[in-house]
Order: sequence, then structure tokens, then C-alpha cells
Amino acid sequence: MGGSVNDRRRYTSPARREQARKTRRAILDAAHRLFAEKGYLATSVEDIAREAGVARPTVFTSVGVKSQILKEVIDLTLAGDDEPVPVRERPWFREALEEPDPHRMLRLHARNMRMMYARCADVYCAVESAAEADPDVGALWQAMQRWRLMGSRFVAESLAGKTRLRDGYDADTVADMLWSIATPMVYRKLVRERGWSPEQYERWLADLLCRALLPD
Repeated sequence: MGGSVNDRRRYTSPARREQARKTRRAILDAAHRLFAEKGYLATSVEDIAREAGVARPTVFTSVGVKSQILKEVIDLTLAGDDEPVPVRERPWFREALEEPDPHRMLRLHARNMRMMYARCADVYCAVESAAEADPDVGALWQAMQRWRLMGSRFVAESLAGKTRLRDGYDADTVADMLWSIATPMVYRKLVRERGWSPEQYERWLADLLCRALLPD
């Protein structure tokens, strides 16, 4: 005879989990497109459900309310996938931190910024534009600034441990400089508005950081 009811449930649960993951990803991808195109405030949960091809209640059960959807979209676009691995533990981020040559390290950092901002710059700017109008988005925006500064500090401390810095800068100063220069907003202005290629942005940022932070 066939297995027990519990056996059948155990057998089907991986398929159900995979379907739930696909549904969740479809919702997040739809929200990403709409937030980038229309902005956060102009996008409704109904819009997201329609774009994802799911029922409105499914959006809430799979992800949550609209502000939670926005946070999940940010997490997804920063990391590049939905695996539960922090950005600082990603191989491409670790590669830059562990690179012994400071010039090469900064060029890898510029590459990483180009990769991330190609995915997240539009929705990042959507968060900024909605931050004053929505308290939940405002809190998320402030958290995003703290996350970005933390990432800049990881890079700055690693760089300071490898070389003497230009003009006597310390790691805190370098972290502030990275945080203020290598922003999604600058990427968006140069690539989306001024027509630079992502590769051109990467070269510009790498050259700028090497000149600004490393001694001659």
C-alpha cells in the first residue's frame, strides 16, 4: 500500500516550498519593476498583485504589507538573489576585502558598486523620494544609510590595514568618503541620466578612489 498521510505530506512539502519561493520571487520582481517605474507612493498592492499574476491576499501572505515588500526588494537587489547570505559574506564582497594590493582592492570595490547599483539604483532612489511622505519608508531610508556606511567602513578598515592612506586619512574619514562618493544616486545620474555605460562608471569610480585615497 501507499505510505501514510504524513509520508505523503513530507513527500510533497519540498514542491510546495519551491512553489512558494517562486511566488514570492515573482511578487518581489513585480514590485521592483513598479517601484522603479512609478515610484513607491504611486504603486499599490493591487498593482503588484496584477503585475505578478497573483491574487491580492497572496501578496500579504507571501511577503507582507507594502513597506515590507519594499524592504525585501532592497535586500534582494543588493544581494543579487534570494539566498539568506548577508552582502558582507558574499564571495564578491569578500574578494575585495581580502585583496592584498590596495589599488586592485579599490578597483574590485568599484566593480562591486557597479554590480549592486545596476540592480538597485532605481528602487534606491524610489525609497529616497518617498522617505519624507511615509514614516515606514523614512525609517527604512535611515536604516539603508546606516547599512551603506557599515559596508563602507568594512572596506575602509581593510584598506587602512594594507597601506598608508593619502594625506594622513584614517579609516573613519575614508569610510565617510566612500559613503558620500560611491552612491546609488550618483550611479543613476551618470548611467541613467547622462548615458554613461556601467563599465564607464566603474572605471571612473575606481580611478577617483585610487587618486583620492592612496598616496602617489
